[in-house]
Amino acid sequence: MKNRTICKSAVAGVLALGLMTGGASAFANEKEKMEMMDQSGMEKCYGIAKAGMNDCKSGLHGCKGLAKGNGEKGSFLLVPQGTCNKIVGGSTEKG
Repeated sequence: MKNRTICKSAVAGVLALGLMTGGASAFANEKEKMEMMDQSGMEKCYGIAKAGMNDCKSGLHGCKGLAKGNGEKGSFLLVPQGTCNKIVGGSTEKG
């Protein structure tokens, strides 16, 4: 019985560590993505993200994928430079 409890605790610890490491990695990837945005010819296009499909953080929330509604004016998607103004409802300025 005692060995079983120890084993469960060990498994829970390993899973928790994996989740923490994955979260840090995702944050680093988002930060790198935003830093490379200007260099790669991408721009933020506000008001076109589907609920839960936005890129990176905005003033409304702190993480990618947290847009609660379709077309939130403060949530954006990264699109190739010059594309946003061709999309109905899209804006390069935060609304």
